[in-house]
Amino acid sequence: MTIELTFRNAREEDLPATLDVFYTALADLFARHNFDAPPPPRPYMEASWRHLLATGIFHLAEENGRAVAVCNAFVRDRLWFLSGFWALPECQGQGVGRRLLREVWREGERQGADIFFVWSSWDQRAVASYLRAGMLPGYQILNFWGSGAELRLPAPPGGYAVEPLKVEAASSIDEVVRATRREVDHRFWLDERGLRGRLVTGRGRRPVGYYYLEGDAVAPAAWLEDSNAEAVLALACRDAAELTGSVALRVPGINHAAIRFALDARLRYVSYAHFFTTANFGRLERYLASGPVLF
Repeated sequence: MTIELTFRNAREEDLPATLDVFYTALADLFARHNFDAPPPPRPYMEASWRHLLATGIFHLAEENGRAVAVCNAFVRDRLWFLSGFWALPECQGQGVGRRLLREVWREGERQGADIFFVWSSWDQRAVASYLRAGMLPGYQILNFWGSGAELRLPAPPGGYAVEPLKVEAASSIDEVVRATRREVDHRFWLDERGLRGRLVTGRGRRPVGYYYLEGDAVAPAAWLEDSNAEAVLALACRDAAELTGSVALRVPGINHAAIRFALDARLRYVSYAHFFTTANFGRLERYLASGPVLF
Protein backbone atom coordinates (compact mmCIF):
# COMPACT_ATOMS: atom_id res chain seq x y z
CA MET A 1 0.00 0.00 0.00
CA THR A 2 1.32 3.45 -0.93
CA ILE A 3 1.80 5.74 2.05
CA GLU A 4 0.38 9.19 1.42
CA LEU A 5 1.40 11.81 4.01
CA THR A 6 -0.42 15.14 4.00
CA PHE A 7 -0.20 18.28 6.17
CA ARG A 8 -3.03 20.74 6.63
CA ASN A 9 -4.87 23.07 8.98
CA ALA A 10 -7.09 21.29 11.48
CA ARG A 11 -10.84 21.80 11.48
CA GLU A 12 -13.49 21.43 14.15
CA GLU A 13 -14.34 17.91 13.01
CA ASP A 14 -10.67 16.89 13.49
CA LEU A 15 -10.77 17.42 17.25
CA PRO A 16 -11.60 13.80 18.23
CA ALA A 17 -8.84 12.35 16.05
CA THR A 18 -6.23 14.90 17.16
CA LEU A 19 -7.11 14.28 20.80
CA ASP A 20 -6.66 10.55 20.21
CA VAL A 21 -3.14 11.32 18.91
CA PHE A 22 -2.44 13.39 22.03
CA TYR A 23 -3.61 10.73 24.51
CA THR A 24 -1.82 7.91 22.68
CA ALA A 25 1.44 9.88 22.52
CA LEU A 26 1.11 11.00 26.14
CA ALA A 27 0.60 7.42 27.35
CA ASP A 28 3.70 6.38 25.41
CA LEU A 29 5.70 9.25 26.92
CA PHE A 30 4.66 8.32 30.46
CA ALA A 31 5.41 4.64 29.86
CA ARG A 32 8.89 5.32 28.45
CA HIS A 33 9.77 7.47 31.47
CA ASN A 34 7.97 5.41 34.14
CA PHE A 35 5.91 8.45 35.04
CA ASP A 36 2.77 7.65 37.01
CA ALA A 37 0.22 10.45 36.72
CA PRO A 38 -3.33 10.72 35.40
CA PRO A 39 -3.69 12.38 31.99
CA PRO A 40 -5.61 15.66 31.80
CA PRO A 41 -9.36 15.07 31.53
CA ARG A 42 -10.61 14.88 27.97
CA PRO A 43 -13.30 17.59 28.44
CA TYR A 44 -10.57 19.98 29.59
CA MET A 45 -8.37 19.19 26.60
CA GLU A 46 -11.30 19.38 24.20
CA ALA A 47 -12.29 22.85 25.47
CA SER A 48 -8.69 24.07 25.37
CA TRP A 49 -8.00 22.76 21.86
CA ARG A 50 -11.28 24.18 20.59
CA HIS A 51 -10.09 27.54 21.93
CA LEU A 52 -6.80 27.04 20.09
CA LEU A 53 -8.66 26.18 16.90
CA ALA A 54 -10.57 29.46 17.17
CA THR A 55 -7.73 31.74 18.29
CA GLY A 56 -4.43 30.04 17.42
CA ILE A 57 -2.53 27.94 14.91
CA PHE A 58 -3.54 24.29 14.64
CA HIS A 59 -1.97 21.91 12.10
CA LEU A 60 -2.05 18.14 11.73
CA ALA A 61 -0.37 15.45 9.66
CA GLU A 62 -2.34 12.59 8.14
CA GLU A 63 -1.17 9.27 6.77
CA ASN A 64 -3.67 7.94 4.24
CA GLY A 65 -6.33 10.12 5.84
CA ARG A 66 -5.54 9.08 9.44
CA ALA A 67 -4.30 11.73 11.89
CA VAL A 68 -0.79 10.77 13.04
CA ALA A 69 0.68 14.02 14.41
CA VAL A 70 -0.54 17.39 15.67
CA CYS A 71 1.11 20.73 16.37
CA ASN A 72 -0.66 23.79 17.74
CA ALA A 73 0.40 27.16 19.08
CA PHE A 74 -1.00 30.57 19.81
CA VAL A 75 0.28 34.04 19.00
CA ARG A 76 -0.50 36.85 21.41
CA ASP A 77 1.08 40.09 20.23
CA ARG A 78 4.76 39.23 19.64
CA LEU A 79 4.71 35.99 21.67
CA TRP A 80 4.34 32.51 20.13
CA PHE A 81 3.74 29.66 22.58
CA LEU A 82 3.89 26.02 21.48
CA SER A 83 0.85 24.50 23.12
CA GLY A 84 0.83 20.98 21.67
CA PHE A 85 3.38 18.91 19.75
CA TRP A 86 2.49 15.22 19.55
CA ALA A 87 2.95 12.28 17.18
CA LEU A 88 1.90 8.65 17.34
CA PRO A 89 4.78 6.44 18.58
CA GLU A 90 5.31 4.80 15.19
CA CYS A 91 5.70 8.22 13.55
CA GLN A 92 8.20 9.68 15.99
CA GLY A 93 11.72 10.22 14.70
CA GLN A 94 10.50 10.14 11.09
CA GLY A 95 10.61 13.89 10.40
CA VAL A 96 6.83 14.29 10.53
CA GLY A 97 6.81 16.33 13.71
CA ARG A 98 9.77 18.42 12.59
CA ARG A 99 7.93 19.50 9.45
CA LEU A 100 4.77 20.31 11.43
CA LEU A 101 6.73 22.37 13.95
CA ARG A 102 8.46 24.29 11.16
CA GLU A 103 5.13 25.14 9.51
CA VAL A 104 3.51 26.27 12.78
CA TRP A 105 6.60 28.34 13.62
CA ARG A 106 6.55 30.05 10.22
CA GLU A 107 2.86 30.80 10.56
CA GLY A 108 3.66 32.45 13.90
CA GLU A 109 6.24 34.64 12.18
CA ARG A 110 3.67 35.61 9.55
CA GLN A 111 1.34 36.66 12.38
CA GLY A 112 4.00 38.93 13.87
CA ALA A 113 5.64 36.77 16.55
CA ASP A 114 9.34 37.25 17.25
CA ILE A 115 9.65 35.49 20.62
CA PHE A 116 9.02 31.73 20.68
CA PHE A 117 8.69 29.64 23.84
CA VAL A 118 7.44 26.30 25.13
CA TRP A 119 6.61 24.36 28.30
CA SER A 120 8.51 21.15 27.60
CA SER A 121 8.51 17.70 29.13
CA TRP A 122 11.79 16.00 30.06
CA ASP A 123 11.65 13.81 26.94
CA GLN A 124 14.96 13.77 25.09
CA ARG A 125 13.32 13.82 21.65
CA ALA A 126 11.18 16.83 22.48
CA VAL A 127 14.06 18.74 24.06
CA ALA A 128 16.26 18.08 21.03
CA SER A 129 13.53 19.39 18.71
CA TYR A 130 13.18 22.61 20.67
CA LEU A 131 16.93 23.18 20.86
CA ARG A 132 17.30 22.68 17.11
CA ALA A 133 14.42 25.10 16.51
CA GLY A 134 16.27 27.80 18.46
CA MET A 135 14.49 27.72 21.82
CA LEU A 136 17.13 27.53 24.56
CA PRO A 137 16.87 26.63 28.27
CA GLY A 138 15.47 29.26 30.58
CA TYR A 139 14.69 27.40 33.81
CA GLN A 140 12.53 24.62 35.20
CA ILE A 141 8.83 24.93 35.93
CA LEU A 142 8.35 23.46 39.41
CA ASN A 143 5.09 21.83 40.49
CA PHE A 144 4.15 21.94 44.17
CA TRP A 145 1.21 20.34 45.94
CA GLY A 146 -0.06 20.02 49.51
CA SER A 147 -3.26 19.21 51.37
CA GLY A 148 -5.04 19.12 54.68
CA ALA A 149 -3.34 19.46 58.03
CA GLU A 150 0.14 19.44 56.51
CA LEU A 151 -0.42 22.91 55.02
CA ARG A 152 0.94 25.95 56.84
CA LEU A 153 -0.60 28.79 54.86
CA PRO A 154 0.17 32.26 56.25
CA ALA A 155 -2.46 34.87 56.82
CA PRO A 156 -2.37 37.52 54.11
CA PRO A 157 -0.85 40.85 55.11
CA GLY A 158 -3.25 43.64 55.99
CA GLY A 159 -4.55 46.20 53.54
CA TYR A 160 -5.48 43.78 50.74
CA ALA A 161 -8.87 42.61 49.50
CA VAL A 162 -10.30 40.51 46.67
CA GLU A 163 -13.13 41.05 44.24
CA PRO A 164 -14.39 39.28 41.11
CA LEU A 165 -11.90 39.49 38.27
CA LYS A 166 -12.78 41.33 35.07
CA VAL A 167 -11.06 40.90 31.72
CA GLU A 168 -9.84 44.50 31.57
CA ALA A 169 -8.15 44.34 34.97
CA ALA A 170 -6.49 41.00 34.26
CA SER A 171 -5.31 42.17 30.84
CA SER A 172 -3.80 45.36 32.26
CA ILE A 173 -1.77 43.33 34.76
CA ASP A 174 -0.71 40.85 32.08
CA GLU A 175 0.48 43.68 29.85
CA VAL A 176 3.22 44.22 32.43
CA VAL A 177 3.83 40.70 33.72
CA ARG A 178 3.19 38.55 30.62
CA ALA A 179 4.12 41.11 27.94
CA THR A 180 0.71 40.62 26.31
CA ARG A 181 -2.81 41.57 27.30
CA ARG A 182 -4.28 38.29 25.93
CA GLU A 183 -7.90 39.36 26.48
CA VAL A 184 -9.10 36.41 24.42
CA ASP A 185 -7.62 33.96 26.94
CA HIS A 186 -9.05 35.77 29.95
CA ARG A 187 -12.48 35.69 28.31
CA PHE A 188 -11.99 31.96 27.75
CA TRP A 189 -11.10 31.31 31.40
CA LEU A 190 -13.78 33.56 32.86
CA ASP A 191 -16.70 33.14 30.44
CA GLU A 192 -16.27 29.80 28.66
CA ARG A 193 -14.53 27.79 31.39
CA GLY A 194 -16.23 29.64 34.24
CA LEU A 195 -13.11 29.57 36.40
CA ARG A 196 -13.00 31.37 39.72
CA GLY A 197 -11.02 34.55 39.00
CA ARG A 198 -10.15 37.11 41.65
CA LEU A 199 -8.61 40.57 41.48
CA VAL A 200 -6.39 41.42 44.44
CA THR A 201 -6.47 45.08 45.44
CA GLY A 202 -4.37 47.15 47.80
CA ARG A 203 -5.01 50.46 49.47
CA GLY A 204 -7.61 52.57 47.73
CA ARG A 205 -8.75 49.47 45.81
CA ARG A 206 -5.69 49.75 43.58
CA PRO A 207 -5.24 46.53 41.53
CA VAL A 208 -2.04 44.73 42.50
CA GLY A 209 -2.56 41.23 41.09
CA TYR A 210 -4.98 38.50 40.14
CA TYR A 211 -5.42 34.75 40.44
CA TYR A 212 -7.56 31.98 39.00
CA LEU A 213 -8.52 28.71 40.64
CA GLU A 214 -8.90 25.58 38.54
CA GLY A 215 -9.71 22.85 41.03
CA ASP A 216 -6.99 23.13 43.65
CA ALA A 217 -4.53 24.78 41.23
CA VAL A 218 -3.75 28.48 41.46
CA ALA A 219 -3.42 28.83 37.70
CA PRO A 220 -2.59 31.38 36.49
CA ALA A 221 -1.70 34.21 38.87
CA ALA A 222 0.27 37.44 38.52
CA TRP A 223 1.26 40.47 40.60
CA LEU A 224 2.62 43.86 39.61
CA GLU A 225 5.30 44.44 42.26
CA ASP A 226 7.57 42.13 44.24
CA SER A 227 5.99 43.45 47.43
CA ASN A 228 2.60 42.07 46.31
CA ALA A 229 3.76 38.44 46.12
CA GLU A 230 2.95 37.36 49.68
CA ALA A 231 -0.54 38.87 49.58
CA VAL A 232 -1.54 37.35 46.23
CA LEU A 233 -0.09 33.94 47.09
CA ALA A 234 -1.61 33.80 50.57
CA LEU A 235 -5.06 34.90 49.40
CA ALA A 236 -5.04 32.52 46.43
CA CYS A 237 -3.76 29.49 48.33
CA ARG A 238 -6.16 30.02 51.23
CA ASP A 239 -9.01 30.31 48.73
CA ALA A 240 -7.98 27.05 47.03
CA ALA A 241 -7.56 25.20 50.33
CA GLU A 242 -10.96 26.34 51.61
CA LEU A 243 -12.66 25.19 48.41
CA THR A 244 -10.86 21.87 47.81
CA GLY A 245 -8.69 21.05 50.82
CA SER A 246 -5.49 21.16 48.78
CA VAL A 247 -3.28 23.56 46.84
CA ALA A 248 -1.25 23.18 43.64
CA LEU A 249 1.21 25.73 42.23
CA ARG A 250 2.99 25.74 38.84
CA VAL A 251 5.98 27.97 39.41
CA PRO A 252 8.42 29.25 36.77
CA GLY A 253 11.87 28.71 38.25
CA ILE A 254 12.64 32.42 38.07
CA ASN A 255 9.82 33.09 40.56
CA HIS A 256 11.82 32.69 43.77
CA ALA A 257 9.16 34.36 45.91
CA ALA A 258 6.62 31.66 45.00
CA ILE A 259 9.14 28.86 45.53
CA ARG A 260 9.96 30.15 49.02
CA PHE A 261 6.26 30.56 49.77
CA ALA A 262 5.52 26.98 48.68
CA LEU A 263 8.29 25.54 50.83
CA ASP A 264 7.36 27.65 53.88
CA ALA A 265 3.71 26.58 53.45
CA ARG A 266 4.87 22.93 53.42
CA LEU A 267 3.76 22.19 49.89
CA ARG A 268 5.67 19.27 48.44
CA TYR A 269 7.76 19.57 45.31
CA VAL A 270 6.28 16.85 43.08
CA SER A 271 7.52 17.25 39.49
CA TYR A 272 9.07 19.59 36.99
CA ALA A 273 9.00 20.63 33.35
CA HIS A 274 11.33 22.78 31.24
CA PHE A 275 10.88 26.33 29.99
CA PHE A 276 12.62 26.98 26.65
CA THR A 277 12.54 30.32 24.87
CA THR A 278 14.25 32.33 22.14
CA ALA A 279 14.35 35.45 24.39
CA ASN A 280 13.26 36.64 27.81
CA PHE A 281 10.01 38.58 28.11
CA GLY A 282 7.72 40.12 30.72
CA ARG A 283 8.21 39.73 34.45
CA LEU A 284 7.76 35.99 34.94
CA GLU A 285 9.31 36.22 38.40
CA ARG A 286 5.85 37.56 39.31
CA TYR A 287 3.84 34.85 37.57
CA LEU A 288 2.33 31.40 38.15
CA ALA A 289 1.62 29.47 34.96
CA SER A 290 -1.80 28.15 34.03
CA GLY A 291 -0.27 24.97 32.61
CA PRO A 292 1.27 23.61 29.41
CA VAL A 293 -1.69 24.47 27.16
CA LEU A 294 -1.94 28.26 27.52
CA PHE A 295 0.94 28.97 29.90
